[in-house]
Amino acid sequence: MSDRVAVLLSRARQEVGAARALAAAGFDLQSISRAYFGVFYAAEAALFHIGETRSKHSGVIAAFGRLVVKDRGFNPDAASTLRRLFELRNAADYNWLDVGQGEAASSISDAEEFINAVAAWIDQRP
Repeated sequence: MSDRVAVLLSRARQEVGAARALAAAGFDLQSISRAYFGVFYAAEAALFHIGETRSKHSGVIAAFGRLVVKDRGFNPDAASTLRRLFELRNAADYNWLDVGQGEAASSISDAEEFINAVAAWIDQRP
């Protein structure tokens, strides 16, 4: 695993840690945003691992779905998790969104699963 991939996965886990702390303090919207950034950094790690980068969030999401999921066999449900958290994060950050602790907790759990799956996928592909 390259240093850059390791740094991105570490950052992904830090973001989920921040999401947990924010949710525990009652900041559910901010927690959702951090959970999304956790999956975003993990998706970037997967792309970097195969020699790809993108400059925009939408580009990372599209490339992950095409290059990692479709072309390299990563679990297709992961692409839907990445996209769902992206949309939820946009709603939390830019629109009025009423979410409860359940949605924040679900986002954190999904982010952790995604990050762990990406790390395992990378470990299987030297």
